[in-house]
This record gives sequence, C-alpha cells and structure tokens, in this order.
Amino acid sequence: MTHTDITGSLINEYRIVKLIGSGAYGLVYQAQNTVTGQQVAIKCISKKSNPSVKKQSDYLTTLLAEHLLERDFSLQGLREMSLKRLSMADNIPCPFVREISIHLQVHQHPNVISIHKILDSQVAVFVVMDYYPEGDLFVNIVDRQVYARSSGLIKDVFIQLIDVISYCHSKGIYHCDIKPENIMCANKGSKVVIGDFGLAVKSKYIQSKTCIGSSYYMAPERLCTMNHSLTRLEYPACKGDIWSLGVILINFCCTRNPWMKACEKDATYSAFKKDPKILMEILDISEELWNILCDCFREEPEERISLFELRDRVLKCRSFTVAGPLSRCDSYEQDMDDALECAVPANESSVGSNGSLDLPMDHIIEYAQYLQTLSSVKNTAAGNYTQNQFVLDNNIMDNVSIMSNKSFNMNFA
Repeated sequence: MTHTDITGSLINEYRIVKLIGSGAYGLVYQAQNTVTGQQVAIKCISKKSNPSVKKQSDYLTTLLAEHLLERDFSLQGLREMSLKRLSMADNIPCPFVREISIHLQVHQHPNVISIHKILDSQVAVFVVMDYYPEGDLFVNIVDRQVYARSSGLIKDVFIQLIDVISYCHSKGIYHCDIKPENIMCANKGSKVVIGDFGLAVKSKYIQSKTCIGSSYYMAPERLCTMNHSLTRLEYPACKGDIWSLGVILINFCCTRNPWMKACEKDATYSAFKKDPKILMEILDISEELWNILCDCFREEPEERISLFELRDRVLKCRSFTVAGPLSRCDSYEQDMDDALECAVPANESSVGSNGSLDLPMDHIIEYAQYLQTLSSVKNTAAGNYTQNQFVLDNNIMDNVSIMSNKSFNMNFA
C-alpha cells in the first residue's frame, strides 16, 4: 500500500477493494460489504477544495489517505444521511448536495444507477451505489467490441438511453454530460444505466457563457466563446443532451468521434458546417444514418430532432454503414411492453427496495404524449456491423467527469 492507496480500508461495513475511476473532482472505488459480501461502488466526493491544485481528485486522494492513516484505515460510525431529505435539497447552494439530490430524483428508473446509502465524514461524502463489473460503455464499445457485430444490440441499448434521458427531462432534469464514460453496462452490454449527475441542471435554459460538459460531446451553444456566430443569451438545456446522443450513436456505429470540439477552430467540425456530407466520407456511414445525425447536429438547438423522433427513426433505420455487417438492419417486431418498461419505472410512488424514496412522477405534457406515441411503435431492427479503427488521445483533458478521463479522439480534416 502506497501513501495514497487506501485499498483494504474500512468505511463503516464496506472494505475498499480498488480504485476504479477518477475525475477532476472525485474518486470511485469498488468495495465489498463485509456483512453480506455484496460488491458496491463508492463514489467519494470531497467536502474541501484546494485552489492551488489543478485536479481536485488528486487533492482528495491525499486528504482521504491521510485521514484514514490517522484512524488505522478504518472509518466507523459514519452518519448515514437521509435519502428522502437529500432528494428534496437540490436548491441548497452546495455542489455535492445538489448532485446527489438531482440523482436521487431519478434513480428509481431502471436505467439510472441506484444509490443505496450516503455516508458523511469530515473530509468527504461516500455515495454507495450499484457496482457494474462489466465497466462503462467506452470499455464495451472499444476494448470488448461488444457492439461490433450487432445493430440490434446497438438499437436496443441506444433506445434505452433515449428513454432514460426522456424520463430525466420529464422531471425537469437535464444531464449535460452524456458520454460513454458516464454510462455503465450490464448483462453482456444489453443493459445500460446512466450516472454522474455532477453537471446536471434543472433550469430549462442555460446561459450562453456556461461551458459545461465534456468537449467531445458538447453542443456548439455550450462552446459559445468559440462559436462567434452564436449570439443568443441562453439556449434550451434539453437540446444539448440530444446533440450528445448523436455523438454516442457515432461511437456505437463507427467506434470514433466526429470531431474534438463542435467549434469554429475545429477543422473537422468547420468542414462539416460547410458541407455536412463530409460525415459520410469520414465515417463511411449510410445516407439514412447520415440524415439522422444531421438532424441531431443542427447548429440552432430548436431545429434539432426531438427525442421521440430520434427514437422512431433509429428503430426504423435499415442501414448504419455503407459496407460490412452494419450495412443491413433487418426489421423485427418488438415487445412494446418491454419498451414501455424501459421508458418509465413500473411503480412511481413506492419506496424503493434499497430504502430510497421513489418520488411521485409529474409527467410534463410532452412526455405523456411521448409515451402514448411510443405504444404505437411496432418496428425495430437487428443486424451486424463492422469494426472500425479507434485512436486514443490522452492530451485532451477537458472532461470533468468523476468516472474517467478517456475519450474517443477522431479528427480527420
């Protein structure tokens, strides 16, 4: 054990197994319940900061190790915070309380990481969550190539993402940091869950000077200082999530990103603005998928495709790529009960099995219409697809995600 390694330490009944993620502001550990043997993930969020340190998670690593060393690597009797009270505390001007509160308001959805309990200490808050040994979507797309030969699996998982983001939007929550590193996988990649609500907002509009997210997945309006053609004072938050989903769809189908940043200084994005068909040359995607992506990547947010239309068109898409296994998607009937189950939790007003509060659902009109229309959708698709080259660049460190700093990096112009 090094001076910053806390492997083997006890935090109440949980023994730390290993560090599995770190970002700009926090750490994630795999841990085991010493009573039940259950494997969990513990997200460690610092209660202190050091302005002189660029990456606060480095400061937290040292702070936490010193705190545990003074206590023989055992923190016992930590106070368990009330999930019910925290779920109603999103107006408190404290970043970590706000993040946890927003997460709790949607964690009853089957495609959101569940929070089991929250422990409070002098230096940090420990959020005990479900553990996903299969890792994040990035690992499953790139390293394991889980989706490399199945368009049906891509569609199934992508629809799960659309449905859970639709659910969050119905609650007035806009994630603002949708990317593969914040999406965990289960059941051999057939189920996905989203996490990390550290950048989520509850306001329908985001100020144009507010630059939040991870650069590869950020919409142009989130990079207003780099896009001088965008002059409005605020932009709809929901449309930024749709842009991010478009980039993730490219990740699935091409194992790469279209550009580094959707700004005027990025050569590939600038080329796309001048001639959108360059995407078909760069990515070897079908014209049908290209049309879907163009509607995701409209520079004016209000002109972008809706979540429901995106869902419908992806399900009906007959081809993702020009050649290879993904060049054909065969239609088949989908069990709509399963689809609706994915879209909304079965019981919105009960207390969850993990003891957390499942808040009553207040559907906005648009979401109610979304579900109504969803029940009439009958077509989806299955198929295979080809493997594409992937390049990793660790030089871009704009991510503020707590999960990881990995990124797809594909700049082709």
